[in-house]
Amino acid sequence: MSPTWIRRRSPTPPDSGRPFARLAAALAALLLVAASSPACGKSKNENRIKPIMANLSIAAFPGTNSAVFLEKKSTTGDLVTVNVNLHTSSTINFDAFTLEFDYDPLLVQVSDVFEVNPALLGDCCLLNRRDTCTPIQPQCVVNSDANSRGVFLLGVAAVPGGQTASVSADTILVTLGFVAATTIDPPGTRIKLISGAGHGDCEILQYGVPPAPAITDLLIPCLDLNATMTAAR
Repeated sequence: MSPTWIRRRSPTPPDSGRPFARLAAALAALLLVAASSPACGKSKNENRIKPIMANLSIAAFPGTNSAVFLEKKSTTGDLVTVNVNLHTSSTINFDAFTLEFDYDPLLVQVSDVFEVNPALLGDCCLLNRRDTCTPIQPQCVVNSDANSRGVFLLGVAAVPGGQTASVSADTILVTLGFVAATTIDPPGTRIKLISGAGHGDCEILQYGVPPAPAITDLLIPCLDLNATMTAAR
């Protein structure tokens, strides 16, 4: 989630010490009051820094063939929460999926909190914490340099003997948040869900049965639906 920063309060100078020190403190207080008073027709509210309010526009999903697509869930201040959904036109059986988001890290940051739907493959366990996981928990891999590179990668995979997924109705794969790092004027900045050939992009995967390949890409397209973030104060 977006962190809440609390401004530290400066201690109030004691009413003691040399007369010059007390006079300096009094003058500083008067200057502070003068700076916060209306001037040149401006109100107090206009002199304050307003919080960033973000918005994410996403085109409507056409809802035809099977696809992974984005859906805006909620907006709170600078944070926009997004569902990554799997739409099905028939039953889909899978053992793993990967997601890749690209964005401008100077304008957008991905939240450090995300939720993988446990109804699919089970409760996700980070790969670097496997020593604290049960033997059948799915492994979950996230790149730690997402907000420096502007590339968020997520991989979730069942382990041998673990739960696999069978989906015959629209369902949520992952819920995650994007944070506006600063104001973003229209036309805004794109948040792209990468789909295509190669490793690390958006894919729904199925383990093969020998002698078939170990992992098969089910070739389900991934649509970001032109997701675009703007933000203003």
